[in-house]
Amino acid sequence: MEGVALDPLVAPVDSELSKGRAPEPAYTRAMRFCLLFSFLWLTVAGAAQEPNTSPGYNLELPAHPGRLHMDAAKFPVVEASAKPSGSEFGLRGADKADDIDLFVFLFQYSEEAPLTSVKCRDAMLRHTKDENPGLNLSSTVIVQAHGEPLAVATYSNKSAKGTWFHVRGFAADGDLCADIEFSSQHSISTDTPDVKDALESVRFDPAGKQDFEGLFYYATVLLRHGMPKQAAPIYEQSLTLIPGDDTNGKWRRVATDQTVIAYGTSGQVAAARAIASRAIKLDPDYPMNYYNLACADAEQGKADEAQSHLQEAFDRRANVLPGESMPDPTQDDSIQKLKGDPKFWSFVQSLQRNR
Repeated sequence: MEGVALDPLVAPVDSELSKGRAPEPAYTRAMRFCLLFSFLWLTVAGAAQEPNTSPGYNLELPAHPGRLHMDAAKFPVVEASAKPSGSEFGLRGADKADDIDLFVFLFQYSEEAPLTSVKCRDAMLRHTKDENPGLNLSSTVIVQAHGEPLAVATYSNKSAKGTWFHVRGFAADGDLCADIEFSSQHSISTDTPDVKDALESVRFDPAGKQDFEGLFYYATVLLRHGMPKQAAPIYEQSLTLIPGDDTNGKWRRVATDQTVIAYGTSGQVAAARAIASRAIKLDPDYPMNYYNLACADAEQGKADEAQSHLQEAFDRRANVLPGESMPDPTQDDSIQKLKGDPKFWSFVQSLQRNR
């Protein structure tokens, strides 16, 4: 199955987000090992875009209410991680000019619930100290961010690469915690300008409801790391939250494509067919709805139905998203499953010639 191109910058499993530069608490180590993926850009209309992206760091979980936002323009995001359970999400940024790394995580931490910012900070510091007895804690303070308390710790530790300095802030409520860590090989503190500005911009809303952007982003990280089964229901969940300003239906179409792809590539063909069929009723002019249905037909060995839906798709090829073109069906893994049918394959080749 093919859809709108997603162009990832793939991170190796032993990337900085995976390893971290400091001893990691248990939840972070498990999360980072479980699923790593670099920052993703959605390519539509020939340019890298995201669905109504707000500037800065925006984290939310599909399995739990709550949202974290932070302005950190000096720290461009370079990697993202997500857990297939939908309970943990992380972003890594880097201020290359000042040589400071930033790790931001939002996660459920039921072991210590009910949480406060101080309680989450102290629990995470205990994990860190257990793994690095030589950790040197400099200070613990409370920083106000938009009227909410951030529990901040400043500490250093030694490694084979030398001494690392850390400023780490926490916001928490119920069983939800946000962990914001700045790390550098030169001394940093809460008064370091870029660190101070970023911490003061934090907005932690433990009751915040999920939105389309956050769910779509989370699912995309899962899908591009080869977890379509886990991504599919989150994509489908995002379809119920399409932004009201999606007047031309672009993001509904993109999210539908990705939902069908995720269900289809994980072997859930009936679910993929149901999504595509429903999409045709809502958006009968969009060709990929028919193309996706043809892929489901091919997966189930239905040559006549696949041919009919492919014809309907290519009859509407003028209605693809701006900057996109119809997929090449001769190269589609699903369509190729009917390559042994001479009549069908001759038809498919004729479509390719007339793209």
